[in-house]
Amino acid sequence: MKRQSRMDRDNEAKALIQAVYARYHGIYGYRQIQLFLLQDEGVRMNHKKILRLMQHLGLRSHIRRKHRFNYASNVDGCVAENALQRQFKADAPNQKWVTDITQYRVGETWLYLSAIKDLFNNET
Repeated sequence: MKRQSRMDRDNEAKALIQAVYARYHGIYGYRQIQLFLLQDEGVRMNHKKILRLMQHLGLRSHIRRKHRFNYASNVDGCVAENALQRQFKADAPNQKWVTDITQYRVGETWLYLSAIKDLFNNET
């Protein structure tokens, strides 16, 4: 008898979880579902119970992929011509210079570091 009453109680909770999950298009996981249940429905529910019921219902959050910029494959004008043809030896100074740019995210801004190297004696 107790088991049957517990299943009935979970059915109401499952319906609430499914409603919130559908309202936000399945983007969020159990932690956010718990917050939205409290904010939208006024229902307090333990996060462990929400996780268990979501697993039982097969509901999972959609993981958003990080957007990576790959300009070399998208735009023809951004790729420099291969002038060295893999010949990295120089006979005299100031004949062949190479560079590389690295970007670092610091807080909300991006910082760029560019190292320039002379291939004659590997000076930077």
